[in-house]
Amino acid sequence: MKEGAGNVTVDYVSRDKSVGITEVGSQFTVELIGNNSNEVNSTASGIGLDVAQRLDLTGLWKVHIIGSNLERGKAAAASLKNTTFHQADVTKYEQQGNTFQKIFNEEKRLDFVFANAGVAEDTVFFSKHETGIPPRPDIAGLTDINLTGAIYTSYLAMHYFRRSPEVTMGKRNLIITSSIDALVGFTRSIGKQLWNEGVKVNAICPGVVITPLITPELKAYFSEKVLITTSDVTNVIFKLISQDDVRDSKGTFVSRDQLHSQAILVSGEKYYCVDIPEYFDELAGVPGVLLLDD
Repeated sequence: MKEGAGNVTVDYVSRDKSVGITEVGSQFTVELIGNNSNEVNSTASGIGLDVAQRLDLTGLWKVHIIGSNLERGKAAAASLKNTTFHQADVTKYEQQGNTFQKIFNEEKRLDFVFANAGVAEDTVFFSKHETGIPPRPDIAGLTDINLTGAIYTSYLAMHYFRRSPEVTMGKRNLIITSSIDALVGFTRSIGKQLWNEGVKVNAICPGVVITPLITPELKAYFSEKVLITTSDVTNVIFKLISQDDVRDSKGTFVSRDQLHSQAILVSGEKYYCVDIPEYFDELAGVPGVLLLDD
């Protein structure tokens, strides 16, 4: 349904489309919600938009994109069929919350959220300064969007997954990718708890993805061998939401009932499920997460 189409009574039981929410980077941040919801990166050709386009091609999804850039967001939604754009700043909890609420009120379910909003680091951390206290590094955008924004998105996704119909349990997906070293730990800390509620949480750890965030100057820092396309990442995301078992590029088999709390490294057409570090003392016998009662 397009934004502003008016009030509609939704019968989610008879619906044949999943709802997804997707979000995008700073140039165009987008979140998608639908029957099978996900979030899409809203640069003109980022990972989020690539995921949204692939979902749209299936004809099985209602997609909602959440982003800060109104002009680009509307253009992205207009280029797809079952897609609606919602303008919001992912670093502002109230804006994200109001958007999720609006989408859920319309769709009555949430299936997939792709927390993908992010910016590239443009502060040269290793710059040398001769004397005195060095100037404060400008990392506010990096931490607010890539970390705080992703945690807000995950928190809201959890809330609306819980309110979705029971028939979607075990098929709900939250996929996180941004400043991923920090968010891998977050994924693993919430993954087991939410799996008990029928939600699969996984972190995607891509290499250097060619998007509008990668300027020619930044691209020059990297070998061509490590550069990957948005399609490489989208292919792995679709493996995660397909409800199938997977076997990664080193032959590691992960059954679909274990395909949660994973960190998946994407390197070109190859992908690898990275093992969780083990404890080697008395902590080895302690559950990885304490499951909390309602």
